[in-house]
Amino acid sequence: MAKDLIVGSAGLQGYEESIASFLLSRGLEVGLAPWLERPDTIAEISCLNGASVMEFLRHAVQLEGYADETAGFAAGEDGKLKAKNFPWWDNSLWLPLEFDEPGRLDDDESFFVGSCQSLIAELEELKRTSPLQLGEVVSQYSDMRTDFLKFVRSNAKLDLSTEDCVRWVWRALRDGAELAMAQNAVLWAAPD
Repeated sequence: MAKDLIVGSAGLQGYEESIASFLLSRGLEVGLAPWLERPDTIAEISCLNGASVMEFLRHAVQLEGYADETAGFAAGEDGKLKAKNFPWWDNSLWLPLEFDEPGRLDDDESFFVGSCQSLIAELEELKRTSPLQLGEVVSQYSDMRTDFLKFVRSNAKLDLSTEDCVRWVWRALRDGAELAMAQNAVLWAAPD
């Protein structure tokens, strides 16, 4: 199944009160109206599939020094990893707002809220420590960004290495967070 990022207001719908409460609990009195007024979908960016996102997370866990990947994933949940804004949950939303305490919603623990600015900082740290030359763009990624619908409809078989999948997801998260900030919109990792 595909795993896509959406820039726009779609991820906020039905969660307005919960997200407002989440922000208030962090001392942020921010109205959601500007983000809700954005189109549902400004852009879509493919993260390929859930397995690709897992490879990306596995790479982050290994760079954090965890020998056992399950320990690393548990660390992502309890905040031991530096990468607190990575897509550890299927339903992740990043706001174009800087704050230090990402986390889950009180009334829906399967829903994660993070910061686009912090996500970018964490991605840059991963890039700095990774031997995979993160930031390089896989050629098929450029095709996807040029015309998302054509890419999705082409049903082309991609023959990507694990390293290319990690690079792809890194770039997708980076591009999504940058676009969300530029458009004053949210970035949402749509569940499979």
